[in-house]
Amino acid sequence: MTLTSDRKLTIALLVALPVAAALTDNAFYKAVLVFGMINAVAAVGLCLMLGFAGQISLGQAAFYGLGAYGTTLMASRFGVEPVLAIAAGALLSMAVGWSISRPLSRLHDHYLAMATLAFGIIMFIVFANARSLTGGLDPGTSIAKFSIMGRDLSSMNQLFWVVWVGLVLAAFVAGNIASNQIGRSLLAVKMSAAAAASVGIDVVRAKAFVFAIGALLTGLSGGLYAYFARSFNATSFGIGYSIELLMMVVLGSLSRVSGAIVGAFIITVLPVVFENFEDYKTLTFGVTMVIIMKYMPSGLVDGILGLPGRLSRRAKA
Repeated sequence: MTLTSDRKLTIALLVALPVAAALTDNAFYKAVLVFGMINAVAAVGLCLMLGFAGQISLGQAAFYGLGAYGTTLMASRFGVEPVLAIAAGALLSMAVGWSISRPLSRLHDHYLAMATLAFGIIMFIVFANARSLTGGLDPGTSIAKFSIMGRDLSSMNQLFWVVWVGLVLAAFVAGNIASNQIGRSLLAVKMSAAAAASVGIDVVRAKAFVFAIGALLTGLSGGLYAYFARSFNATSFGIGYSIELLMMVVLGSLSRVSGAIVGAFIITVLPVVFENFEDYKTLTFGVTMVIIMKYMPSGLVDGILGLPGRLSRRAKA
């Protein structure tokens, strides 16, 4: 699938989301839709890191937590307006992502995965024990309702649009990076860092850039989550969430923004769909994941869009 078709599908998904929200008055379903969009923002950030630059990160939950706690501290302790508080939380995540990219720039494959996993675990320990800043595991922390210029926008109907704008911004940033020279440089680094360096690409700088942008978008997702949940603790930012994000990108598409969005909704919605199969939920969920990964190894989006071509070739054969 070309970048043009990916961009068209991304736009179609972004347009479909408000339509889906308008078709349901059920508060629970609308909350699932909003949470899916929050996950999609973080998944787009990981898609840039993993799909475009080959940087495997199992520490995204740390950036998610930094965005959430940074937003909460700015809003609750310093009285910063919600939009600026979310921006501050995202920038905090970005700064940390850029700073850790330097010592990690020489690592790759499973070494990089293990290093980012260690970073995620360390940050979870910090979140759980820095009770004066985060509230730890118990009682956690809380944030005031989302409002702009004194207007309360905390209802799920109104918060939907806030999160939707965040997802549009994330898709816009990722799409533009993928389609310009920076995106091509990242793909070159993914294919071979040595070859990329030989043609003049600053590999360390490219890795630092993609880490920073991936952390920025994940931090943005964390800030949105803070206003969505309103009350949360450190358990929301454990290694399990990093693995869920990785599953979203792998299932949707490793190198398509639209695939990251689709994958985010799959992982968000499937547990709800299988709730009626409580005794077999884990088994059913696992089998579904295995089937998708076996028959669509390049991701669900690429698999579905490539299905007509495969069927046509099979018919000719």
